[in-house]
Amino acid sequence: MATISDREAAPVRDARHDALSVFLGDWRAEGQSYGSPDQPVDAPKSKPFPWTSTIKARWHTGEFFLVHDERAFSGGPFDTLAILGVDALTGRYFARTFENHGFYRHYELTREGRVWTFAGESERAHIAFSEDGTTQTIVWEWRPRDRWLPLCDRIAIREITSPSGSEPPRSGQAA
Repeated sequence: MATISDREAAPVRDARHDALSVFLGDWRAEGQSYGSPDQPVDAPKSKPFPWTSTIKARWHTGEFFLVHDERAFSGGPFDTLAILGVDALTGRYFARTFENHGFYRHYELTREGRVWTFAGESERAHIAFSEDGTTQTIVWEWRPRDRWLPLCDRIAIREITSPSGSEPPRSGQAA
């Protein structure tokens, strides 16, 4: 096994990485966003505004990390680049996100069946995939003060692409 240093062995790709492939592809999402500085605590979904986005998710070379690029509009541009992967030292899933307003977030990811949970310090999400893998039901919450409030709800639908527009074959697969 190759090593990076005397103390760190090279990561090994396994089934945990394969499980991330559910996010792959091109998606279109629509829904409602609720979060704002004046979001009423007693009626947190009372002032929704529309959310639309496109998502492109692909493997980074080596297929250890998934690159998730979301271009959204919800009262203005809201674009997020995320890297999802498996921490080689802990074996746990993670996501790191970078968005166009300058914010960076770190989330611990867990998976239970078809539901992925993103757990962060001030934001969290549950993403449930349909049985056929073509739909994501996405529910985000945030904690702007002392309690969790709805941030946004949306549905993402996988776009069907022709073979010429599909992802390149994964390593070890025939072209």
